[in-house]
Amino acid sequence: MRRVDACLFSFLMFVMGTLPVMAQENEAEALLDRMAERIHCSNGIWIQYSAQSDEGSSEGIIRLKGGKFLLKSPGMTTWFDGRTQWTYLEANDEVNISEPTSEELQSFSPFVWIGLYKQGYTLQLEPSGKRASVIVMKAVDPDTDLQQVRLYVEHIELFPIEIRMRRKDSSEDILIKVKGCKMDENYPDSIFVFNKKDYPTAEVIDLR
Repeated sequence: MRRVDACLFSFLMFVMGTLPVMAQENEAEALLDRMAERIHCSNGIWIQYSAQSDEGSSEGIIRLKGGKFLLKSPGMTTWFDGRTQWTYLEANDEVNISEPTSEELQSFSPFVWIGLYKQGYTLQLEPSGKRASVIVMKAVDPDTDLQQVRLYVEHIELFPIEIRMRRKDSSEDILIKVKGCKMDENYPDSIFVFNKKDYPTAEVIDLR
């Protein structure tokens, strides 16, 4: 076989081998696009969830609207208006103000990953059951903090019912289960901003 023919044959074998992977990735991205659009176009989403990691377990309620969220968990309430974050710690009666990075936000809101799939992740659609599709996001860069996300996306509501996240320096998954969800709430932007009047005795610490 001539060199040019050998190169062409190798190229064709490569393309034929990657077509199923590309189709699978496109299908996974299309599903995530539909899910992200449904979430970001909503005037408000209410979610009750439980989270479990090697550091322990917790439960919480999060309200979402676009890139904003209000998260309430035992002993802590966090507001985020898209730029500024306020975290109230009940035990200390204090509020910390910051402007977090996207990686820092992942520590507070387990649903921040929704916008990450277009930023340095490969996508894979795995065989699934009747209720949900399974999408695996894997970071291209080994130094990325969030290395892998496994989503179980419910077919009808197009919302994740289970999330497994693996961080760079951890051998254990963070497991998040959605226990309840209301998709079409109507939240004013003001609920995503800390109101000092509601916490008159709290010490405010500005970390920006």
